[in-house]
Amino acid sequence: MVNNIVNRLTKFMHDGIINTLFALFDTTNQLDLLYKDEFGGILKDYSYSEMHCIDSIGKLQNPNITKIARHLNLTKAGVSKIIKKLTDKKAVETYKITCNKKETYYKLTKTGLEVFEKHLKMHQNWHEIDKSFFEKFKKSDLETTRNVLTEYAKLLQTRLENIKENLK
Repeated sequence: MVNNIVNRLTKFMHDGIINTLFALFDTTNQLDLLYKDEFGGILKDYSYSEMHCIDSIGKLQNPNITKIARHLNLTKAGVSKIIKKLTDKKAVETYKITCNKKETYYKLTKTGLEVFEKHLKMHQNWHEIDKSFFEKFKKSDLETTRNVLTEYAKLLQTRLENIKENLK
C-alpha cells in the first residue's frame, strides 16, 4: 500500500515537473518573440540559432566552424547551414589569416554587429529582471533546482544520443 502511494506520488510529481518545464519553454519562446520586437525590429529577421551564432562570432577569437560548433554545442554541418543563412543576410563575412590560408574564419558585418549588440542588450535586460526574481530564494534551493535540471538535461542528452545512434 505504501509503495503504491509512493509510486502515485512520484508519477504525480514527475508529470507536474514535466508539464511545468513545457509551460516554461513555451512562455520563454513567446517572450523571446516579444523581446525581439522590443529590442529592435532587426532581431525579428533572425532565428534563435542565428542570433546565438552571431553571438558566438562576436565573442570568439578567430571564430571558425569548429569553434562556433563547440561553443553552441551543434554539429559543424548545422553551423555551416546557419552561417550560409547569415552570409545571405549580410550579417557575417569570411576572412583568412596570413599564417593559415586554408582555414576560413568569420566576422560580423555592420548588420551582424547591430544584431549582436541588440541581442546582448536583450539578454542583459532579461538578466536584470530575472535577478530580482531569483534573489527571493535561498541559495541552497537554487542549487538544488540547478542540480535537478542539470541532471535532467544530461538524461535528455543521453536519450538524444541513443536515438541518433539507433538511426545510423
